[in-house]
Amino acid sequence: MHYRLRDNLSHCVIGEHAVFLDVEADRYFTLPDPLQRAFLAFAGDRHHAPASPALLASGLLVPTTPADSQDPGVRLESPLRSAREMASSDAVFDAGVILDLLSTVWTCRRQLRRKPLKSVLDSAARYRDLRCVAPSAATARASEQRLLRVARAFLRARRYVPATPCCLPDSLACLRFLARRGLYANIVFGVTYDPFSAHCWVQAGDIALNETVGTAMAHTIIRVL
Repeated sequence: MHYRLRDNLSHCVIGEHAVFLDVEADRYFTLPDPLQRAFLAFAGDRHHAPASPALLASGLLVPTTPADSQDPGVRLESPLRSAREMASSDAVFDAGVILDLLSTVWTCRRQLRRKPLKSVLDSAARYRDLRCVAPSAATARASEQRLLRVARAFLRARRYVPATPCCLPDSLACLRFLARRGLYANIVFGVTYDPFSAHCWVQAGDIALNETVGTAMAHTIIRVL
């Protein structure tokens, strides 16, 4: 029998360490050394190496189903470009953009205070998917300049929102800001191990929309929404 990580659980490997994100429990965690070694052996050869009894008992894994092989999930590499770092001559936006973003930022912050993380992320994904679809490579190239203009409008307007910058609510707001204008993007969650830190940003293709390339690349991607 083959196994996979249970739903709402994702991981990445940094050096010889596995780091996990459980969105249902709203926590990052690592494993004790013996269990970590068992998981790394499983993850490195999941189609041949049997899962150890201790690993099965941990609750991290569930049996695979035929549908699992048909849904590889979202795959993104670290960004190569950044909307924040590209030269721009975009025209000044109107005050309506600031008011729109002000409402969106506070809505996202209120959701994070009142609802479980999984519920907030599911809501954000539904909001995006109802308003736009993931573009093909050709469509993405054709709409890239508009995507950059809207992302830079978000970044400029964010300066006028009286709330301390914070990666998760700001990325949720950015995702909704883009989706409302028919532009598809992903929220990317990344981590470092020593010292541990967690971060997230919005990305479309190889472009980070609200983060620098250096900061994004300093983190190993653990989950993509």
